[in-house]
Amino acid sequence: MSISSHKIFVQKRNLISLPRDIREQLNINEGDVLDIRIDNNKIIIEPMKVVPSSQAYFWSEATQNDMIEAKNDVDSANVREFKTINEFLDGIKQ
Repeated sequence: MSISSHKIFVQKRNLISLPRDIREQLNINEGDVLDIRIDNNKIIIEPMKVVPSSQAYFWSEATQNDMIEAKNDVDSANVREFKTINEFLDGIKQ
């Protein structure tokens, strides 16, 4: 991602418009949620993607760490194959 600079003007009712290339690069669309904060006298605007509560567990730190561990196991061929469901169930009890 390259760093670019844009000069924008504060419009009536204190509105600002994000330049098209920034919106496209960050896939920001109408209705998206943006987080805005001040850090060392700078305004930081960051896109947020809302996750349905039924899927929030997947994005928890613990689940993400488990996914990374599983990917590393698969990548290093540290896997087992099971021929039947009972063989699988016996294997996960160990």
